[in-house]
Order: sequence, then C-alpha cells, then structure tokens
Amino acid sequence: MNVSRFQRYWLEACMMAVLASWLAACSFQAARQTLGIEKQSPDEYLVVERAPLSLPPNFDLRPPTPGAAQAQYVDLRQQAERILLGLDDGPAADRSEGETALLAGAGALNTDARIRQTIDRENGIYMVEDSKFVDDLMFWQGDADSSLIIDPVAEAERLRENAAAGLPVTYGESPTIRRK
Repeated sequence: MNVSRFQRYWLEACMMAVLASWLAACSFQAARQTLGIEKQSPDEYLVVERAPLSLPPNFDLRPPTPGAAQAQYVDLRQQAERILLGLDDGPAADRSEGETALLAGAGALNTDARIRQTIDRENGIYMVEDSKFVDDLMFWQGDADSSLIIDPVAEAERLRENAAAGLPVTYGESPTIRRK
C-alpha cells in the first residue's frame, strides 16, 4: 500500500490525538496504576496474623473435614472481645525469658490495671477546661441563662392577673429566682 507523506502525517496526528485523549480520559493516576508504576501498599487493617503451622508428633495426618474451620483458626472478633473485656492473658504466655527480663527491668510487668481511671481523675480539670474551649468555639452565640429558676408563687400571681385582664399567658415577663 502506497501512502503519501501527507496521509502519513495525518494518520500519526490522529493516533497521537487518540492516545492523548485516552490518557486524559483515564487520568494519569489510573494510567499509573494500570502500568504498575504507582506503589500499592497493603491495607494495614486487612493484614491478618495467622497461627504458625505445626505437625502432630506422630505424623499421622487426619484428612480435613469439609466445611470445618481450620485447626489453628482463631476468630478475630472473639479474640478482640477477649482482649477488650480482659479475659485474655495477652501475649504473656508467648514471651521469651529475655523479653520477660526486659519488661521486668522497665517495670512493665506490674502495671496498674486502673491507670486509665487514675489519669482521667488527675486530669479532670484540664478536660473540663478543654471542653469549655471547644464549646466556646462551636457554640459561639452564648447560651440563654440556664441557671434561672421561675418563682412559682409570683408566676401564678402573674397568670391570674393576665387572666383577669384578658391578656394571653405569654404576656409579661416571668418572675425568676436569681442565684447569688
């Protein structure tokens, strides 16, 4: 096939336009993912620790039961519940002698189980001050005086006077008791 120089020029220009529009359409980010240029690190919350494989001492392996859970399978939800509820000893059983000695030297073996409550009690003043600062930022318009208490005797008197004069119950200001 004999192609003139002019036709070849237009063919190359059209191919470049198609390639440019393809790159623009699928964005450079998608193109980088497609070509494998962009690093894809694993999601740290989806990485699951599996129990190590072990063989029984007599090497007589039983065939697996269809539909049964793995022998070393630990349900992550149950494991998390045990840890959060304090029913699990944690990794204490898996510690080597060196790790135990290091933790004992650092004073980490005899920890206070109620440390969170102790810290909250000691820093309670700061937490109240911080929450007031945040409340001032979020609710900048100021609250109505919530410490006002309506005087029931004076309010009943005001309502009786409004009823006698034919005024609505919302007419007039409610008498309040002011704290000193």
